[in-house]
Amino acid sequence: MKMNFFLDFQKNCGYKAAVLIVLSFLSFGIFAKDLNLAYLPPQASKTGDNKYQLVKDFDTSVKQIKGLFVGDDSVKDELMTNEENYRVHVFYNLKKSAPWHKIYVIAWDDKVFARIYK
Repeated sequence: MKMNFFLDFQKNCGYKAAVLIVLSFLSFGIFAKDLNLAYLPPQASKTGDNKYQLVKDFDTSVKQIKGLFVGDDSVKDELMTNEENYRVHVFYNLKKSAPWHKIYVIAWDDKVFARIYK
């Protein structure tokens, strides 16, 4: 009787361990996504370290990012440079404990990029 109980217990623990391992791998995959994408428009794609390409044009991208921070008094923004083929708009996060402090939206040669600084 004791041996039968031990085999059932061992089999049951093996299943639980396998489920725990699978769930661990799944949770790692879910949390492995880039958290900076939450501060950018949904069409953004990562091109490098804290550098993202935005699909929309400059004005639409800036408008979409502004829309994400409506009502947040700690986020300020300004247009820094507006040349013919080069435009820069910057967003400042004034909170010291914020996960990001500056987002630069840069447009040149008909491409729009965002750069996030922590």
